Amino acid sequence: MGLAITGQFSVRKPVYAAHKPVIVGAMIGMVRRYSHRGPVHITGLALLLAFSACTQGQEASTNQAGETAGAAKVTAATDKGSAASSAAQDTGQDTGPQDGGYIKLSTPEPRYLNPVLETRLEKANMLIFEGLVGLDARLEPVPRLAEKWEQSEDGKVITFHLRKGVSWHDGKPFTSQDVAFTWEAIQKTQATTLWKAYMSAVDGLETPDEHTVVVKYRYPYAPALSSWVVGILPKHIYGDDKLTASAGNSEPVGTGPYKLARWEKGKRLILQANQKWWNGRPHVDTIELLILDPGTSAIDALSDGQVDFMRVEDTGQWLDRAQTPEFRERFELSDVIESRIRLIAWNTQKAPLDDKRVRQALTMALDRERIIEDVLLSQARPLSAPFFPNMFGANPALAPHPFDLARATRLLDQAKQPIKDGKRFAIELMALESQRGSVGDDTLAIFRKDLHALGIDITMTFVSTQEFYKRINARDFDGVYFAWLPDIPDPDPYSLLHSSMIGVGANFAHFVSPDVDELLDKARAVADRNERKELYHQVHAILHDEMPYTPLYAPYGHYAWNRRMRGVNPSDITMQSRFPGLPRWWVADASRNR
Repeated sequence: MGLAITGQFSVRKPVYAAHKPVIVGAMIGMVRRYSHRGPVHITGLALLLAFSACTQGQEASTNQAGETAGAAKVTAATDKGSAASSAAQDTGQDTGPQDGGYIKLSTPEPRYLNPVLETRLEKANMLIFEGLVGLDARLEPVPRLAEKWEQSEDGKVITFHLRKGVSWHDGKPFTSQDVAFTWEAIQKTQATTLWKAYMSAVDGLETPDEHTVVVKYRYPYAPALSSWVVGILPKHIYGDDKLTASAGNSEPVGTGPYKLARWEKGKRLILQANQKWWNGRPHVDTIELLILDPGTSAIDALSDGQVDFMRVEDTGQWLDRAQTPEFRERFELSDVIESRIRLIAWNTQKAPLDDKRVRQALTMALDRERIIEDVLLSQARPLSAPFFPNMFGANPALAPHPFDLARATRLLDQAKQPIKDGKRFAIELMALESQRGSVGDDTLAIFRKDLHALGIDITMTFVSTQEFYKRINARDFDGVYFAWLPDIPDPDPYSLLHSSMIGVGANFAHFVSPDVDELLDKARAVADRNERKELYHQVHAILHDEMPYTPLYAPYGHYAWNRRMRGVNPSDITMQSRFPGLPRWWVADASRNR
């Protein structure tokens, strides 16, 4: 059981009262870099809106025309080089990429070393396992374990041609049987997996030979191709036991650029370069993934040498300590507009939260703008629905519900939740232990003050991953405070909203709406982006009224890394990691010990 936070929290004051957001531009995934030599230098590719481009006539990305209708799409192999590079660095005597050395990264501890089952944004699975397709710098699907593919004219069949000569870490050959097993495992498991939503449109899968996989869909499925970024599991390792009980979950075997050397539970995971990786050996020999204590200061962890790269969650420290000449002399900095949103899921099956008027009132009683201004120091965008602000889907004409205590009071009275002796009811927000920190503390302090004015008491309980999902599936919660990131570069909120995803996906709110289910089903079967957008706008309108989720904000991403690391792009190790990504990072003067 997690620790219930019941004390008082003070709101951190802005470091610079007149400071404006450091994010500039509106292009998706734009990286802003800081140089210790002087002015800010903007580099990085604009990561434009990318879909699977898996159906004819669908736009692959913003500013790009769609595929010609009726033409079967064939994608060929791409260059092995990384599109990402660290600019504005003091390269000194560098002669280019070097092999060797080690780096330290932070990570939440995975529950499973199994990409089908793991639901947290950790870094081990993405380095050990690979999908049939990867994502390039613009989030376009590119060949990975599949060297090419074709799509039928009706958009209902994709034929993947697998790379030959690819081996699992134990030397066994990678074949189409492994792909078939992975798909079957996703369909059969009763455990929570986000991939069940993305594979629900698959009607069947055939393996005519060891290097060919034919995937048949019930209808033209818009995110079909992007869904195959899911890591493929080796049948000979994971196929003997129930998926959740497999020994492979702690002793994984993948095809990826890194192999697990050691896992010290609660402390670290050590990964070693796969010298026989089909795409050429990674430059860095060893990666140490450290499991830091919740709430650890990223700036402290970097300054003390605990880690070499880290996301800086504390915006106060980002705008203060990270901008000092001493810190910038040692570390490269960047901002990223990324696909990440913060939400509260309300238990729509539990009174009084089963009344939409109560959920509307709670939303209006939470001063989200103040959170953005005072806690995040303007380093976030407001939201009106659980859609990513850098993807299509949200209707810009629907503004977030305003902070309005008077209207919230009227709604609670209408819902027969009158105030008695200064109190109405109490709410417990549940969050993962890894979410503990100053941002959550300060957010809760503001929420407590806002809701106290309505006679509502609020507490936050931090729990383990196992306890988190156990309580959600048992509906033993009031609200869930969580961050949501997409697994694929598509705005489809199916896993979060469709009733079929209760207990098996991410429909934490236990939200049931036949109208939303129908709209989501239709949007998945439409190739035209504008038609999908209109369907999602209808979903948005329903959510704006029903409020199963209170959208809080979309934070900007802030990253810092040691200047001895080169070729770095923060997008290389996000939920939608770029290919080849981290394997093309290197360490300057790797032969010299630190």
